[in-house]
Amino acid sequence: MDKADVLEYYDQTVNSPNGSFYIPAVLRVPHLLQVVKRRRLKSNLSRTNILQRDDFTCQYCSSGENLTIDHVLPIARGGEWTWENLVTACEKCNSRKGQKTVEEANMKLMKVPKAPKDYDIVAIPLTSSTIKMLRKKKGMPEEWQQYLAKPSSEP
Repeated sequence: MDKADVLEYYDQTVNSPNGSFYIPAVLRVPHLLQVVKRRRLKSNLSRTNILQRDDFTCQYCSSGENLTIDHVLPIARGGEWTWENLVTACEKCNSRKGQKTVEEANMKLMKVPKAPKDYDIVAIPLTSSTIKMLRKKKGMPEEWQQYLAKPSSEP
């Protein structure tokens, strides 16, 4: 409908009744003055992918420091290593929760943990601070690199 220009595609396709289509990785949306990106999330369960799913943020207090992985239902209580039972937690919150359930620890999750979809749509303004944050957290897909300014000498 000419509302966006596809600048980059991922190498995977999706199927529909009308055919097979490559998945856009980078779109230019002129009227929004921002770029809408489609980020490929790896579906294999790992510490890195849990951190990425949770945006490198403690799911209890929203801290981005000293991050660990917490079992919502502790292993000692029958919890398993699954997308639905793992969340990013800072060391302080993980230690506070210990072997308790979220309710027993009187804590609350920011969002219910679940397996990510193969593709997650991300729409953010491309400010210099946003680009710096993405590079620092290693959350920048390589398909985006050529569309962003090169990093200056950062501390």
